[in-house]
Amino acid sequence: MVVVSSSPEAPFVRRLAAELSLFGYRVEVATREASDDDDLSELLAQHGGAALIAVDQHRQTAEFVVGEPAGSGPFRHERERLDPRRQADTNAAVLAERFRARLTELGIAPSSAAAELAPAEAPPPPPPAAAPERRWWLVAAAGASSGGLGLAPHLELELRAFPVKWLSLSALGRALPWASQVRGPEGSADVRLFAAGLLVDVYPLRSERGDWAMKVGVAALALDAEMSGHASAPWQGRHDSVLVAAGALEAGAAWRVAPRFALELRGFVGVCAPRVAVRLAGRRAADFGQPFLGASLGGAVGVF
Repeated sequence: MVVVSSSPEAPFVRRLAAELSLFGYRVEVATREASDDDDLSELLAQHGGAALIAVDQHRQTAEFVVGEPAGSGPFRHERERLDPRRQADTNAAVLAERFRARLTELGIAPSSAAAELAPAEAPPPPPPAAAPERRWWLVAAAGASSGGLGLAPHLELELRAFPVKWLSLSALGRALPWASQVRGPEGSADVRLFAAGLLVDVYPLRSERGDWAMKVGVAALALDAEMSGHASAPWQGRHDSVLVAAGALEAGAAWRVAPRFALELRGFVGVCAPRVAVRLAGRRAADFGQPFLGASLGGAVGVF
C-alpha cells in the first residue's frame, strides 16, 4: 500500500500511514510534487503496491486508487473530502478506517497487500517542550553580615547574566539600611555601609535536570561608608563618607523550584583596602572590613 503526498513528513501523513500499518497493511510513504500531474494509476504501478492513497492537505482531499495489482479488475478511483472541523489526527484515523473498509469490500486483505513493502513505523511522540533557558535573572536577598561594627542585617540586589550555562556575570548591590552605632566618651557615630560592584560565578556542580546547582565566585566592590557623628561637649559632630575598594569570595547553592524561580543561599568573606576607620575626637573607636563576612537567603526570577 502506498501513501503519497507533497509533504510526506507532515504529522497528518505519518499518522495516516501509522493507522494503516496498525490494520496490518505494509505501507510505503512517497513524495508527490505539488505540480506532479502524473496519473495516480501510473504512480501505483510504479510503486508496485496493491492500492494507493494520495493526500492533498491544501485542498483537504484524499484520493483512493485500487486496481489490477490487487486482482480487482480495472483501476478504481475514488475521492474523499477531509472534514476541516476535525483535528488532523482524527481525520487521519477516519480516513484510514474508510480506506480499510473499501479494501475489505473489494476483498483485499492485509496479507495480500504488497508484501514487498516495508511497514511504516508510527512516529515517536514529540519530546515535551522544554522551557526556554533564561539568560537574565533578577535576584533579591536578605541576610546578615559583620566586619567590626557588630552583626547587622543587609539587603542585596543583583542582575545576573548567563553567557554560558556554567558561568554568570552579575552587577551586585549590597546595603546595610540600618545604621550601626559606635559609642564612646566623646559621643557616638551612626555608620551605614553600601557596596556595589561586579560578581563572577562559576557552577562546577549541577544536576542533570538543572533543578539545583552549586556555585563559587569572586566579587570586586566599591564600599561607601556614610558616618554621622553626635558629639558630647566640647566636641562637635559632623558627617563624613569614605569610599574604599573591597574584594570578596562567595559560595552558594541554588534550588530551582519553578522554571522561572529559584531559591538561593549564599555566604561570602572579603576584605577592604584600606579598612574603614571610625574616629571619635581623633581616636579610632572602631574599624570595618579586615575582614568582613556574611550570609544571605533570597530568590531569583528569570526575566529574559
